[in-house]
Amino acid sequence: MEVAVTDKAQTNGAAAFWQRLAASPAVREQQVAFTCATGLPLTVLPPSAAPDLPGREAYCVRGCLGEPSGTLCRRTLLRAEARAVRGAAPVQYRCPSGLLKILVPVFVDGRHVANLLAGPFSVRTLNGRRLTELMDRLSGAGLGDRQRELEETWRHSPRLSTEKSRAAATLLGMFARYLEGLARELEPVRRAPERPPLLARVEALLRETADRRLALREVAARVNLSPCHFCAVFKRQTGLTFTAYRNRLRLDRAAELLRESSRRVTDVAFEAGFDSIPYFNRAFRRRFGCSPSEYRRRGGGAISVKPVEMPA
Repeated sequence: MEVAVTDKAQTNGAAAFWQRLAASPAVREQQVAFTCATGLPLTVLPPSAAPDLPGREAYCVRGCLGEPSGTLCRRTLLRAEARAVRGAAPVQYRCPSGLLKILVPVFVDGRHVANLLAGPFSVRTLNGRRLTELMDRLSGAGLGDRQRELEETWRHSPRLSTEKSRAAATLLGMFARYLEGLARELEPVRRAPERPPLLARVEALLRETADRRLALREVAARVNLSPCHFCAVFKRQTGLTFTAYRNRLRLDRAAELLRESSRRVTDVAFEAGFDSIPYFNRAFRRRFGCSPSEYRRRGGGAISVKPVEMPA
């Protein structure tokens, strides 16, 4: 059985969703609240896999040092997006100016539909040694004459402590999950026909195994595709690797068990399909913004989306 690829339908769906997000008063309110709480600019961006989306220029950073720094910024941003999508988690990265940014992908039903980008900011001062290191690096990219611009960029970028930068990443992860819920309100009808057929088939297979332990090769064989072809089609249709998508399902299953049962956290982790408790705890915290035990204490209410509750 060959699975049809619905790239055009997905791109159109992503475009519609991103346009609705960009125009949503609730999203703008969240952006303002995040900036007031952290001091960091926050932008909602379309995914790079949809090159024809309106507002595409918002994704392509112009570069604070002038060309060719804009080209370098775009490349750095795209690499960060790839890492974030692969891990389905916030990624903190350095731009060519040496400043930090945080990128968080937004998924709806397994589809990568948007990005949250916060920054730039620094966690330390631009001392003489750091300036020399940056200028040496920029010289190799043809930007060796931009020291004044570099110093100006650092001067006007907020400085956060390491703890606050981590808190900002946590808030962005919470905001991303809020957007997932908002998407279901904005597109309650159109989402169903746009669901990739391969994703529906894979979900059915995973549901057949309570702990979702099916290996990639086994799933590929069940849908009559080679492992290589399966990986390519699955990534194209969902924006996620099979492993990343399976982990999201496992985490959602773990959250359900924590809400609805009194089983020990270790038992919940194993039943959801995780073999390593430390890895489960790290992945759960990245996804839900708190530990499994705290999630249970709050009755599954670990995620708060009210701007007034965002810490400074």
